[in-house]
Amino acid sequence: MAYSGQVHSVFRQTVNISATDGRLYSIATAQQDNAPCSIRVAAPIPFTEMGIQSGDKVQAAQGKLCVGNITIDIADIALWESVLPAFPARQSGMVLENHTNILRQCIARYGKSGGLRDLWFSSTSSAYQSVFSAVLTESAQNLLAALRKKDFDEAYRRGCELIGLGGGLTPSGDDFCAALLTVINMPKGPFGEKYRRLGYQLADTAIQQTTVISQDMLKLAANGQARENVIAVLREVTGGSPASLEAATLKVLQIGSLSGTDWAVGLTAGLELGGEFAE
Repeated sequence: MAYSGQVHSVFRQTVNISATDGRLYSIATAQQDNAPCSIRVAAPIPFTEMGIQSGDKVQAAQGKLCVGNITIDIADIALWESVLPAFPARQSGMVLENHTNILRQCIARYGKSGGLRDLWFSSTSSAYQSVFSAVLTESAQNLLAALRKKDFDEAYRRGCELIGLGGGLTPSGDDFCAALLTVINMPKGPFGEKYRRLGYQLADTAIQQTTVISQDMLKLAANGQARENVIAVLREVTGGSPASLEAATLKVLQIGSLSGTDWAVGLTAGLELGGEFAE
């Protein structure tokens, strides 16, 4: 089957493609982790040095992907599936608490300031970042409080406050919400259908409020799909050692500018919330 579209954006290690089927796809270098709607290719030089431009035509057919004047052989690319691990069992409560404490410590030690790193800690960032972080933190705490009370109308309003809040291609509020939705969709978790329905509602709202890349990220999260490094953290929380969990968390913290930190915060907050429900 043939696909076509055009280049949405170009970065050193990623090319985002807006396809005619309405979805956003990505080409990533082999150094990047696997992710939904993404393929990894061997790239001898950064994509930004290949002459690829936003708006270039993209076509895929017969095992070839043509991006502008570049042709990539995709015939032998292996399929990767995004599969979330099961939420830690009720009897693993102490393990979950210990592992979320490790996540918090990693965020405090290695996370980047300017977003939601200080959700549980006093801010040490600059004056501008402190004000912005305070707004993000208040909105995130309000969303968590509503989820804790199972007040889904309030949770939707608070979630809408976060959607689009922040700068960049995936604002901090979007990253945090996507991480929460990922945890909510873990199999055998304590979250019910109303929580998952809230995810779909927030993903629909994102169409009006945030970037195209964030819209796609939230839609994937609402459907329980996440990138490989995020899944690795959740697997380590479920059954890994403190050392392996810290190593996996460091990889997530390295995503983007602030995105990795905001994702780590959202994952931790979701796991802690789920732990409360499972008690």
